[in-house]
Amino acid sequence: MRWLTSFMHRLLPALPPSDWERPSPSPAALRRDVLLTLGFLAFALLSYEMVLSVTEQDKAVDRLSAYAVLASLILPLMFRRRWPITMMLIGSAAFMISGTSPAYSVTMQLTAQIAYFLGLYTAVSWSKNRKALWTTLSIVLLSMTVWILISLFTSDLLEEAGKAIVENPAGFISPDAAFAAYTFATNLLYFGGSISLGLISWSNSYANEVVKAQSERIANQAEQLADRAVNEERLRIARELHDVIAHHIASVGVQAAAARMVQQRDPDKASELMKGIESSARSAVGETRALLGVLRERGSEVLPESAVPDNRHPEPSMAMLPSLVAENEAMGLSITISRSEHIDGFVDSLAPGISLALYRICGEALANVRRHSTARRATLSLRSGADEQGPWVEAEVTDEGSSRADSSGSGYGLRGIRERANLHHGFVEIGPRIPRGWRTRARLHVATDSPTKVES
Repeated sequence: MRWLTSFMHRLLPALPPSDWERPSPSPAALRRDVLLTLGFLAFALLSYEMVLSVTEQDKAVDRLSAYAVLASLILPLMFRRRWPITMMLIGSAAFMISGTSPAYSVTMQLTAQIAYFLGLYTAVSWSKNRKALWTTLSIVLLSMTVWILISLFTSDLLEEAGKAIVENPAGFISPDAAFAAYTFATNLLYFGGSISLGLISWSNSYANEVVKAQSERIANQAEQLADRAVNEERLRIARELHDVIAHHIASVGVQAAAARMVQQRDPDKASELMKGIESSARSAVGETRALLGVLRERGSEVLPESAVPDNRHPEPSMAMLPSLVAENEAMGLSITISRSEHIDGFVDSLAPGISLALYRICGEALANVRRHSTARRATLSLRSGADEQGPWVEAEVTDEGSSRADSSGSGYGLRGIRERANLHHGFVEIGPRIPRGWRTRARLHVATDSPTKVES
């Protein structure tokens, strides 16, 4: 039957590949088929009792024979999705055998017609072996065609169905031809409809599987991209850790050497230098602990040694803020800076770790304005103060633009801002402004042991 399969694919190019198998229904769905079939059988028997109530007794089909016909057509539906081809063959055999018996009129009942229609539809929509399906379906259609022809030419169907109108027909077509054509047209719509709906269901199931697979693949790719972004951020934090430690250790070394040289002739100066060593050590420990706190979030991932290079340029700090502003203005974003510090020069005197974090937050917030907003102006506000947790410093970037319709970010930049704020026990507020615009605000707490840089 390969020719039939090829013909169907040419006729309906949206059909799935011939070797695709529809996933089997769940056990719960198979149990529902059994319950629904039993309910449908009860409804069919009740419906036939209604028919008997309006039929003369001498013309009515024997009740047991009618019940047997209905049961033989409906009960196979209990397993229609478990063994679809087998159930279709059982239903077809029951239909043809019943059609040649005295209980022929029972097969014309609506419930019987629906049952056989469902059997054909399920076979087309749920069969896994498509070659076996088209083979058995061709046999069924051929058998039905032969059976109808034999019934038309060897039985009294015409006399029984139309004897009331053939004596003086109103139409111009002969009664024999009209009845035969009507019978064939009805069966063509019946079988063609069940097969077409089955193919549509089969195709829709394949399309759903394709969409599901694509969604899973996109989700996996998004997760991989997110993991890559997080790993890259952690690698950068590792490099920052290297710079922070290098700065403080170098400061400790210089001050220790100076203290040793002046210890004999100027004990007070040596004591002052030792205090500087203590401050640098405390600052290094605090910033290292904060950085390692982020890296520890993925303890199963080990950063390669190459992530911490031996020779690198110093990481930026808030002292390089004018350069950052100049870079953004060169890209078309005008920036206004405002400062409100509880101690003059507090922001410029931050320790290297928190100064770097604040610098990165400012850079990411300004970059978001350039990429995702229609605004050409932005305001960068730097503030500092103190609360019950100690000194704090914050940066806020605001604009009055609207979101670009063709701009959608990955969210990694905002995630980086939040991680840097968490490093220093701070918080972040990001969201739209009223009536328009966007605000990114990040507050970082300054370690009390090292509120300012240690001058070497």
